Amino acid sequence: MQDDRRVRERAHAIWEQEGRPEGREQQHWSQAEQEVGSEGQPPATPPGDTSASLSQAGLNPGDEAAPGTPGTGDGICPECQGTGRVAKGACGNCGGTGIIVQGIAGG
Repeated sequence: MQDDRRVRERAHAIWEQEGRPEGREQQHWSQAEQEVGSEGQPPATPPGDTSASLSQAGLNPGDEAAPGTPGTGDGICPECQGTGRVAKGACGNCGGTGIIVQGIAGG
């Protein structure tokens, strides 16, 4: 029962970090189960490598926040000018989508 409480708390934290999106309960719960189940095990990626945490959160390196975060919107990737491609293939900044999530100036 202790693990259920920890999974529930972690899933709630993930939901809040992603801007409280609707309809993602199962993904948040699964991610929380995986994270709680792997506690105490060595990390799968070297310290300082943020690529795994970015992909788990649904982020690309060029994103400033998770999709759906209040105060953000889609923008054109400055690395590929919205094409999703660079000389060596798919753009790593936007994950090949041509779009990044960025903050929107407020008044």
